Amino acid sequence: MKIGLNVDENLKTLFDEISSLEYLDIEVAECKLDDIDIIIIDTRKEKLNEYLTKYKQKGILIIALVGEEDIYKMRELFLSGLIDDCIVRKDIFRVEESIAKFLSQGKKYDIFYLSDTFKKGVYKFSEVNYITYSSVNRRVEFHLVNSEIFDVKKSFSEIEERIKNVNNFYKLDRSTIINLSLIQILDFKEEQIIFKNKEYIYTSKIKLKELENNYLKDKKWNFLIF
Repeated sequence: MKIGLNVDENLKTLFDEISSLEYLDIEVAECKLDDIDIIIIDTRKEKLNEYLTKYKQKGILIIALVGEEDIYKMRELFLSGLIDDCIVRKDIFRVEESIAKFLSQGKKYDIFYLSDTFKKGVYKFSEVNYITYSSVNRRVEFHLVNSEIFDVKKSFSEIEERIKNVNNFYKLDRSTIINLSLIQILDFKEEQIIFKNKEYIYTSKIKLKELENNYLKDKKWNFLIF
């Protein structure tokens, strides 16, 4: 998930200092609106309504930053239907709460909001190859397609319960959940599941066969099988 900023330099610096999330400066040439999921915009920006209309047309969620005294401005923005939330500038730390709220409200989830004591992470389901539980550090690890790992202090059963009805995630064994949509190869000889980014995990032939049946048959995807 990508979060854009349309604010002045002082606020950009403040976001870098207080937030553990990664933000993109949408005024930078290489930043494309089509890649942005949420935009945070300061209502002091010139041509505010033009920005809001453009973002809304692209289906981007919008969080507006307002001053304490801007009660009427806040009401005007909500009534316009052009914003999804308002945060007072002095309460800028509440932006992460707002983002988490957006993620929890949707009936069809497609994004993980991972929250740990000193870090937060926002990842689309398509960015997670598999999820495992480490008995060494007693943390759940989200293995990402960029080969990084984001771990959180949660029980595996809690994670399993939260995503058990999410399409494409499949419990392989008691401590591993895999993303079916990111599997490229089931290697019965080497007893491996190989993902699209070439990362792999080991499992048994029995599990591979079980997975093959679930992957090819139960999901009823439109495979051209040779």
